[in-house]
Amino acid sequence: MLYYLALPFTSILDFFDRGGPIIVVLFLLAIIMTSLLIERVIFYMTEINSLSKDAYDDIDNSRTKNEWLHNKIKIKNISIINLKANKNILLIQGLIALCPLLGLLGTVTGMIEVFDIMAITGTGNARAMASGIARATLPTMTGLFISIVGLFMLTGIKSAIEKSVLNIKYDIEQIKI
Repeated sequence: MLYYLALPFTSILDFFDRGGPIIVVLFLLAIIMTSLLIERVIFYMTEINSLSKDAYDDIDNSRTKNEWLHNKIKIKNISIINLKANKNILLIQGLIALCPLLGLLGTVTGMIEVFDIMAITGTGNARAMASGIARATLPTMTGLFISIVGLFMLTGIKSAIEKSVLNIKYDIEQIKI
C-alpha cells in the first residue's frame, strides 16, 4: 500500500531528475505564483466588500459642508481601495515573465550537456545526444506551461477585481454632500 502512496512522488522526482535543476526552481516559482494568485482570489471573495463598506462608513462619518474636503475624503478612500486591489499584481506579472526565461536557461544548460557528450565521445552518437536534448526541452516546456496557466489565471482574477473596484469607485463618486 505504501508503494501506491509513494508512486506519484516518484514520478515527480523522476520529472525533476530528467529536467535538471532548473525544473526545481520553476516548481518553487509556480508554488509562489499560485499562492499569490490564491491570495488575490481570497481578496476578491472576502475583503473587497469590507473595503467598500469601510470607505462608505468613512465618508458618512466625515460629513462636512466643505465640498473640497468631502471630495478629498472620497479620493482618499478610492486610493486605498486601488492600492489594496493591486497588491502583488506586479510581482505575479514578474513571475509570469520569469518562468519562460528560466526555461530557456534550462535549454541552454541542457544543450551544453549535449555538446559535452559530443566532445567526450567524439562522434554525433544520437543515443547519447537524445537524453541531453530531452533535458534541454523539458525546462522550456515547463516554464511556458507555468507562464501560460499563470497568465490565464491572472487575467481572470485581475478583470474581476477591476470590475468590482470600478463599481465601488462609481458608487463613491455618486455620494453627495
